[in-house]
Amino acid sequence: MSQLKHLEEVLLTGDPIRTWWNEQRIWMMKAIISYTIGMLNAVLKLLGLKEANFVPTNKVADDEQITFYQKGLFNFQASTVVLTPLITLVTLNMICFAAGATRTVVDGSFNAMFGQIFLSFYVLMVQYPLIDGMIFRKDKGRVPTSVTLLSLAISASFLCFGSLIIKS
Repeated sequence: MSQLKHLEEVLLTGDPIRTWWNEQRIWMMKAIISYTIGMLNAVLKLLGLKEANFVPTNKVADDEQITFYQKGLFNFQASTVVLTPLITLVTLNMICFAAGATRTVVDGSFNAMFGQIFLSFYVLMVQYPLIDGMIFRKDKGRVPTSVTLLSLAISASFLCFGSLIIKS
């Protein structure tokens, strides 16, 4: 309900729906990054290790960043610590969406799987720029291949660990 109210406020101010959609993306990105880094700092502090740190991106706009902005593209030249949680969750959602859709077709359990498939699909649609940056873009602002591979390994680890827990 709050999202509909937010959409109404965006439209009443004269902004397009794309503004609301981008605000949803940024909200998800900020939440994922801040909670992940906060949890990582808490675990490292509990273990007596040093706190996690990363180098923020350069805020000075160069010609290339201006070009990305004008084209409506995200620039993914950021720290691995920032990108890895985002890419990992998108990768997990892609796998879960594909598995859920396959299970729905094979088992014919659309009613039982609708909520799970819809949620995965929504996350994928909101975070489409990340998928685009991982798979399709070939410019300098794309998601680094090392981050994509690391996230794929983390996703596979989560899925294997989860399947072991469920089978136990």
